[in-house]
Amino acid sequence: MPDVGKVYSVNVGKRRDVEFFGKVVTTSIFKEPISGNVSARHLGLDGDVQADLTVHGGPQKAVYFYPHEHYADWEKLLGTGPLAPGAFGENITSEGFSEAELCIGDVIQIGSTLLQVLQPRSPCYKLQIKFQRPDMVALFVRQGFPGWYASVVQEGTLAVGDAITVVSRAPERISVADIWRYSLVEDADPETQQRVRALELLPRFWKRQILRDELSSVV
Repeated sequence: MPDVGKVYSVNVGKRRDVEFFGKVVTTSIFKEPISGNVSARHLGLDGDVQADLTVHGGPQKAVYFYPHEHYADWEKLLGTGPLAPGAFGENITSEGFSEAELCIGDVIQIGSTLLQVLQPRSPCYKLQIKFQRPDMVALFVRQGFPGWYASVVQEGTLAVGDAITVVSRAPERISVADIWRYSLVEDADPETQQRVRALELLPRFWKRQILRDELSSVV
Protein backbone atom coordinates (compact mmCIF):
# COMPACT_ATOMS: atom_id res chain seq x y z
CA MET A 1 0.00 0.00 0.00
CA PRO A 2 1.55 3.33 -1.02
CA ASP A 3 2.24 6.05 1.52
CA VAL A 4 3.04 8.83 -0.97
CA GLY A 5 1.19 10.07 -4.04
CA LYS A 6 1.15 13.32 -5.97
CA VAL A 7 -1.18 16.18 -6.87
CA TYR A 8 -1.70 15.94 -10.61
CA SER A 9 -3.96 19.00 -10.76
CA VAL A 10 -5.72 21.51 -8.47
CA ASN A 11 -9.13 22.57 -9.81
CA VAL A 12 -11.67 25.20 -8.79
CA GLY A 13 -14.93 26.44 -10.24
CA LYS A 14 -17.49 29.23 -10.05
CA ARG A 15 -21.27 29.06 -10.30
CA ARG A 16 -22.56 28.70 -13.82
CA ASP A 17 -26.10 28.69 -15.21
CA VAL A 18 -26.68 25.96 -17.78
CA GLU A 19 -29.74 24.63 -19.55
CA PHE A 20 -30.77 21.10 -18.65
CA PHE A 21 -33.91 19.53 -20.10
CA GLY A 22 -35.43 22.94 -20.74
CA LYS A 23 -34.62 24.33 -17.29
CA VAL A 24 -31.81 26.61 -16.15
CA VAL A 25 -29.70 24.92 -13.47
CA THR A 26 -26.97 26.56 -11.41
CA THR A 27 -23.91 24.36 -10.96
CA SER A 28 -20.25 24.57 -10.00
CA ILE A 29 -19.23 21.20 -11.43
CA PHE A 30 -17.19 22.86 -14.17
CA LYS A 31 -13.78 22.94 -12.47
CA GLU A 32 -10.66 24.32 -14.14
CA PRO A 33 -7.00 23.67 -13.26
CA ILE A 34 -5.10 26.46 -11.56
CA SER A 35 -1.41 26.92 -10.79
CA GLY A 36 0.48 28.30 -7.82
CA ASN A 37 -0.16 27.91 -4.13
CA VAL A 38 -3.83 27.56 -3.19
CA SER A 39 -5.13 28.08 0.34
CA ALA A 40 -7.13 25.18 1.74
CA ARG A 41 -9.57 26.22 4.42
CA HIS A 42 -12.06 24.33 6.55
CA LEU A 43 -14.84 24.90 4.01
CA GLY A 44 -12.78 24.29 0.87
CA LEU A 45 -10.20 25.73 -1.47
CA ASP A 46 -9.93 29.46 -2.07
CA GLY A 47 -11.55 30.31 -5.37
CA ASP A 48 -13.87 27.32 -5.37
CA VAL A 49 -17.63 27.62 -5.01
CA GLN A 50 -20.41 25.09 -4.38
CA ALA A 51 -23.71 25.93 -6.00
CA ASP A 52 -25.99 23.78 -3.83
CA LEU A 53 -24.84 23.70 -0.22
CA THR A 54 -27.57 21.23 0.75
CA VAL A 55 -25.64 18.41 -0.94
CA HIS A 56 -22.18 19.84 -1.67
CA GLY A 57 -19.52 21.59 0.36
CA GLY A 58 -19.36 22.04 4.11
CA PRO A 59 -16.64 20.76 6.43
CA GLN A 60 -17.32 17.08 5.65
CA LYS A 61 -17.02 17.69 1.90
CA ALA A 62 -14.43 20.44 1.86
CA VAL A 63 -12.13 18.95 -0.80
CA TYR A 64 -13.05 16.35 -3.41
CA PHE A 65 -10.33 14.01 -4.74
CA TYR A 66 -10.49 11.95 -7.92
CA PRO A 67 -7.66 9.63 -9.04
CA HIS A 68 -6.15 10.45 -12.41
CA GLU A 69 -5.58 6.72 -12.89
CA HIS A 70 -9.32 6.34 -13.62
CA TYR A 71 -9.26 8.77 -16.52
CA ALA A 72 -8.03 6.28 -19.12
CA ASP A 73 -10.97 3.93 -18.45
CA TRP A 74 -13.40 6.82 -18.67
CA GLU A 75 -11.91 8.09 -21.93
CA LYS A 76 -12.26 4.63 -23.44
CA LEU A 77 -15.83 4.22 -22.18
CA LEU A 78 -17.05 7.68 -23.19
CA GLY A 79 -15.11 7.90 -26.44
CA THR A 80 -14.47 11.59 -25.85
CA GLY A 81 -10.71 11.69 -26.24
CA PRO A 82 -8.51 13.11 -23.47
CA LEU A 83 -10.41 14.50 -20.48
CA ALA A 84 -9.10 17.64 -18.83
CA PRO A 85 -8.28 17.51 -15.10
CA GLY A 86 -11.31 18.39 -13.00
CA ALA A 87 -13.62 16.60 -15.42
CA PHE A 88 -15.55 14.96 -12.59
CA GLY A 89 -15.86 18.12 -10.53
CA GLU A 90 -12.92 17.23 -8.32
CA ASN A 91 -10.75 19.77 -6.56
CA ILE A 92 -7.69 17.52 -6.51
CA THR A 93 -6.88 15.21 -9.38
CA SER A 94 -4.57 12.83 -7.57
CA GLU A 95 -2.02 10.20 -8.46
CA GLY A 96 -0.80 7.26 -6.43
CA PHE A 97 -3.87 6.32 -4.39
CA SER A 98 -7.11 4.53 -5.17
CA GLU A 99 -10.35 4.23 -3.24
CA ALA A 100 -9.21 0.79 -2.09
CA GLU A 101 -6.00 2.14 -0.59
CA LEU A 102 -7.33 5.00 1.51
CA CYS A 103 -9.57 4.36 4.51
CA ILE A 104 -12.15 6.45 6.31
CA GLY A 105 -10.22 8.47 8.88
CA ASP A 106 -6.82 8.38 7.18
CA VAL A 107 -5.01 11.73 7.45
CA ILE A 108 -2.98 12.96 4.49
CA GLN A 109 -0.68 15.94 4.07
CA ILE A 110 -0.37 18.09 0.97
CA GLY A 111 1.97 21.05 1.29
CA SER A 112 1.20 22.56 4.67
CA THR A 113 -2.39 21.26 4.66
CA LEU A 114 -3.67 18.27 6.61
CA LEU A 115 -6.82 16.57 5.33
CA GLN A 116 -8.84 13.61 6.61
CA VAL A 117 -10.57 11.13 4.31
CA LEU A 118 -14.25 10.95 5.27
CA GLN A 119 -16.49 9.49 2.57
CA PRO A 120 -16.97 8.49 -1.07
CA ARG A 121 -18.67 10.81 -3.50
CA SER A 122 -22.35 10.07 -4.12
CA PRO A 123 -23.06 11.03 -7.75
CA CYS A 124 -25.78 13.52 -8.62
CA TYR A 125 -27.43 14.64 -11.85
CA LYS A 126 -24.88 17.45 -12.27
CA LEU A 127 -22.61 14.82 -13.84
CA GLN A 128 -25.24 14.42 -16.56
CA ILE A 129 -25.05 18.16 -17.18
CA LYS A 130 -21.26 18.15 -17.30
CA PHE A 131 -21.01 15.29 -19.78
CA GLN A 132 -24.31 15.91 -21.58
CA ARG A 133 -25.27 12.27 -21.06
CA PRO A 134 -28.51 11.25 -19.36
CA ASP A 135 -26.89 7.94 -18.37
CA MET A 136 -23.84 9.47 -16.69
CA VAL A 137 -24.93 8.82 -13.09
CA ALA A 138 -25.65 5.19 -13.95
CA LEU A 139 -22.25 4.89 -15.61
CA PHE A 140 -20.56 6.46 -12.60
CA VAL A 141 -22.17 3.92 -10.28
CA ARG A 142 -21.34 1.05 -12.62
CA GLN A 143 -17.69 2.06 -12.94
CA GLY A 144 -17.27 2.03 -9.17
CA PHE A 145 -14.78 4.90 -9.10
CA PRO A 146 -16.36 7.43 -6.70
CA GLY A 147 -13.30 9.33 -5.52
CA TRP A 148 -13.45 10.68 -1.97
CA TYR A 149 -14.22 13.76 0.08
CA ALA A 150 -11.87 14.99 2.77
CA SER A 151 -12.16 17.51 5.57
CA VAL A 152 -9.44 20.10 6.19
CA VAL A 153 -8.12 19.46 9.70
CA GLN A 154 -5.23 21.89 9.39
CA GLU A 155 -5.55 24.85 7.06
CA GLY A 156 -2.59 25.52 4.80
CA THR A 157 -1.54 25.80 1.17
CA LEU A 158 -1.14 23.20 -1.56
CA ALA A 159 -0.13 23.19 -5.22
CA VAL A 160 0.18 21.09 -8.36
CA GLY A 161 3.07 18.66 -8.02
CA ASP A 162 2.96 18.50 -4.23
CA ALA A 163 3.39 15.11 -2.61
CA ILE A 164 0.35 13.49 -1.02
CA THR A 165 1.64 11.78 2.11
CA VAL A 166 -0.29 9.57 4.50
CA VAL A 167 0.65 10.77 7.97
CA SER A 168 -1.88 8.73 9.98
CA ARG A 169 -3.75 5.51 9.23
CA ALA A 170 -7.18 5.00 10.79
CA PRO A 171 -7.26 1.88 13.00
CA GLU A 172 -10.59 0.59 11.63
CA ARG A 173 -9.19 0.04 8.10
CA ILE A 174 -12.49 0.44 6.25
CA SER A 175 -11.62 1.78 2.83
CA VAL A 176 -13.50 4.23 0.67
CA ALA A 177 -14.07 1.34 -1.74
CA ASP A 178 -15.54 -0.76 1.10
CA ILE A 179 -18.09 1.93 1.94
CA TRP A 180 -19.01 2.30 -1.72
CA ARG A 181 -19.39 -1.45 -2.24
CA TYR A 182 -21.42 -2.16 0.88
CA SER A 183 -23.73 0.80 0.29
CA LEU A 184 -24.50 0.11 -3.36
CA VAL A 185 -23.35 -3.33 -4.49
CA GLU A 186 -23.53 -5.96 -1.77
CA ASP A 187 -24.86 -6.40 1.74
CA ALA A 188 -22.42 -6.11 4.62
CA ASP A 189 -21.98 -9.12 6.86
CA PRO A 190 -22.66 -8.71 10.62
CA GLU A 191 -18.99 -8.17 11.45
CA THR A 192 -18.66 -5.43 8.83
CA GLN A 193 -21.89 -3.82 9.98
CA GLN A 194 -20.50 -3.64 13.49
CA ARG A 195 -17.30 -2.04 12.23
CA VAL A 196 -19.28 0.50 10.22
CA ARG A 197 -21.53 1.21 13.20
CA ALA A 198 -18.44 2.05 15.28
CA LEU A 199 -16.92 4.29 12.61
CA GLU A 200 -17.65 7.67 14.18
CA LEU A 201 -16.21 9.75 11.33
CA LEU A 202 -18.40 8.24 8.64
CA PRO A 203 -21.32 10.58 7.83
CA ARG A 204 -24.79 9.28 8.67
CA PHE A 205 -25.84 9.14 5.01
CA TRP A 206 -23.42 6.30 4.35
CA LYS A 207 -24.26 4.48 7.57
CA ARG A 208 -27.92 4.55 6.58
CA GLN A 209 -27.03 3.08 3.18
CA ILE A 210 -25.14 0.19 4.77
CA LEU A 211 -27.16 -0.39 7.97
CA ARG A 212 -30.44 -0.23 6.07
CA ASP A 213 -32.81 -1.87 8.52
CA GLU A 214 -31.28 -0.41 11.64
CA LEU A 215 -31.19 3.23 10.56
CA SER A 216 -34.02 3.35 8.03
CA SER A 217 -36.22 5.39 10.37
CA VAL A 218 -33.49 7.64 11.73
CA VAL A 219 -33.41 11.17 10.35
